[in-house]
Amino acid sequence: MKQSTLGSCIRTLRMQKNLTQLQLAELLGVTDKAVSKWERDLSYPDIALFPKIADILGTTVDGLLRECKETCQPSKLLQAFEMSRDIRMPLHIILGCVEIIRNNHDDPEMLQKYLDGIKISGEYMMSMFDRILNEKCCSGSREGCCEGYSISPGNIENYLQEKIASGQVQAQSFSFSGKRILVVDDIEINRKIAAEMLKQTGAVVEFAEDGQICLEKVESAPAGYYDLILMDVMMPKMDGLQATRRIRQLPDPEKAGIPIIAMTTGVSEKDRIAALAAGMDAFEEKPIFIDKLFETIDRFLHPEG
Repeated sequence: MKQSTLGSCIRTLRMQKNLTQLQLAELLGVTDKAVSKWERDLSYPDIALFPKIADILGTTVDGLLRECKETCQPSKLLQAFEMSRDIRMPLHIILGCVEIIRNNHDDPEMLQKYLDGIKISGEYMMSMFDRILNEKCCSGSREGCCEGYSISPGNIENYLQEKIASGQVQAQSFSFSGKRILVVDDIEINRKIAAEMLKQTGAVVEFAEDGQICLEKVESAPAGYYDLILMDVMMPKMDGLQATRRIRQLPDPEKAGIPIIAMTTGVSEKDRIAALAAGMDAFEEKPIFIDKLFETIDRFLHPEG
């Protein structure tokens, strides 16, 4: 019996959903040629697309990849996906909690809450590293599968010490007073982190939990109400790319032209190209580095500054 591959899994699940290659491609924002290549195992989807592919096809990322009996390439894709997700998200939370603590260090209750967030995120990352280093795939017939994921604690410690030693430079001051920024993210703590970061600039912050809500808010608000949108890319119901495309098609030119900055854990060049092609004005990676983000925001809010 012929072994199942990632391509055949995608094709089977697509047909079960009564989707053509073109329909699947449109839902994913790729070409039908790309889907055709995936199904013929001539190429693999970008790692950042796996959650959306799994959602559309009615499965999970793990299920999509682990259905495959021919495990060599899918197992590497799964590991790369988990590495990216597992590292970037807790890092984003840690850095965000640090910013909140910096601005609320006189509030013992809030200080303890976000110190706990840092501790939990750090412990999660350490357990993830331990799991990767002890994966069974690093032995037997699949030896070398984890190659490239080894971690040198000594190097990390030296790196952190250097960053701490050089971290005495005062952060640049930004003022977005009087500006209204719409933060679009489906994860509550990410919205809270963004709000705390932006609060120190004097900006007014509003939220949307997904792209559909974002679109509705922009459509219903008067022109000029929002000065800028910080848009997550991977969200349920309507993702950031689709929401951006819909905003750019609004009949009111002022609403259609609102600056939109992507904030995403998808960091490949394909992710960047897809965001800009959808109409986003800039691309910021998670974890967010506050000075870099504020410099980007300032460029759009004060273009003549």
